[in-house]
Amino acid sequence: MKLSSEDLPREEQVVWRTLRSLPFSEKKTLWRLIQLSNKDHLCFTALQTASMLRLEEKGLIIKNSVYRGREGYSYYIMRNAPHLMKKLQAAAASRPPELP
Repeated sequence: MKLSSEDLPREEQVVWRTLRSLPFSEKKTLWRLIQLSNKDHLCFTALQTASMLRLEEKGLIIKNSVYRGREGYSYYIMRNAPHLMKKLQAAAASRPPELP
């Protein structure tokens, strides 16, 4: 999938530039969260990694404050960039799942 900032609304271009500047480990973590997310951009994970904490600091993932599960964490993935998220989810769905 080829995607450029011109394909996105102006307010989402900042998020795109942030994604492009992420270290590889954070890109990989974010990609996995995108693959696991649902149509509402929510993702449930059993653990929290250092990369996830850095993504949260950068505003790319937001902890779901409504989630009251006994275990794990719930995050909104790129909540402030719905168009970009939809394109990335489509790309994630078209790729085979990664092996652990």
